[in-house]
Amino acid sequence: MGYFPFFIDIRDKKVLVVGGGKVATRKVEKLLPFTNNITVVAPKVTETIKRLAKEGKITLKKRRFLVSDLKDAFAVIVAVDSLALQRRIFKLCEKRGILCNSVDSPDYCNFIFPSLVVRGDLVIGISTGGRVPALSKRVREIIESCLPENVDRILEEVARLRESLKKGEKRQELIKRIVEERL
Repeated sequence: MGYFPFFIDIRDKKVLVVGGGKVATRKVEKLLPFTNNITVVAPKVTETIKRLAKEGKITLKKRRFLVSDLKDAFAVIVAVDSLALQRRIFKLCEKRGILCNSVDSPDYCNFIFPSLVVRGDLVIGISTGGRVPALSKRVREIIESCLPENVDRILEEVARLRESLKKGEKRQELIKRIVEERL
């Protein structure tokens, strides 16, 4: 076992994505609900990345990666085919204490980008430690098929009720019973 599944608030943290292809686009789309500070660096990018930049949802630098791009980065996603570039960026991140994920190269990762199930504030991350992403994806599909369509609404309703009640065992028991009834 290697990776512990932390859930970290990255709302205002800079996430740098190096690469502009299909894989980089998928990573950006997965990150968007969680942070408003994504920078993509790549000489060529997909139409989706161009559109997101035009809409002001991400920052786009259409050029090759520069070491200065790491300034103030909390995490870096390296979505390029070049293993040499993946290794170089990973080493630079290690020296600076920056989290780094090189897509499809576990040797150049100090965190794993999980397969995600997102239903409002319900977030489930699935990982095989980078060993078999296809298995993570299939497990995600199975979990998604088991969740009620309205699970996000149930979460909101029960959260409001929970916030209105005094802390303690009675609140815990009531919330547990309601959740069990609804699911």
